[in-house]
Amino acid sequence: MRISFAGMDTPIDVCEKGATVLCVMNEGLFARMCESLLSLKGEEAVEPYSVWSADGCEVNPANALLVIANPFELPWKHRSMVNGLYAVLGKSLSFDEDLRCEMQSAWTAFESSLHKLGFQLNGDYRFGVEWNLESCLKAFSYEVDVSGAASLLENLISFVDFGADVGVDKVLVFVNLKTFLTKNEMTALNDRLVFHGIAAMFLENSSSRFDGEVEKEYVVDRDFVEYVHPGRSESSFPSQGEFCSNGFGAVTF
Repeated sequence: MRISFAGMDTPIDVCEKGATVLCVMNEGLFARMCESLLSLKGEEAVEPYSVWSADGCEVNPANALLVIANPFELPWKHRSMVNGLYAVLGKSLSFDEDLRCEMQSAWTAFESSLHKLGFQLNGDYRFGVEWNLESCLKAFSYEVDVSGAASLLENLISFVDFGADVGVDKVLVFVNLKTFLTKNEMTALNDRLVFHGIAAMFLENSSSRFDGEVEKEYVVDRDFVEYVHPGRSESSFPSQGEFCSNGFGAVTF
């Protein structure tokens, strides 16, 4: 997937798995990019951008990005994630005849008990929707249990595992995650993303490098000069990175 900002000559090639870093050290531009990505408005955003699939087709940002501005409030109940969980469980049930019959018998017994309770009433009552697993899970708010997580990193790992379970196909965009995690914790999170084959982008405003722990790091400095640090996927690269021209009106090297 590729994210192309109108003001940048270099599009952000997001790796298929693991994290790609976009470091924007100009505070004003960083704020506008954050606002734009959170809005999911694409070309109509404050800092216009577009999202492109691997086959060159433009994609609606809402269908391609899951932006996480606050790692302490992870989107556990995001519609695409929850619906994905229900769909995965429903599909799994369809392939397990014994379990499906067991659950259907349990539901029939529940209906029978409720019918007996209804004898106390004057009218006749019934369920208006035929039973199915997805409707039942939604009605009872079946969700991820995060009560056992003791740290921010454990919560993030659990969220990535959740994404793997539901087959998330969006790019997870984390804002300023380095503020809250150590280098080793960032590496552990990136390794988990790689293990599950989940794509992510770390949007940062810190000037510290990731030292080859990610595939590629895109940098826009305070003078709007763009350059790229190839990561561990490259066998060799210049120590100063690759300088790129830019569309923000700064002098290009």
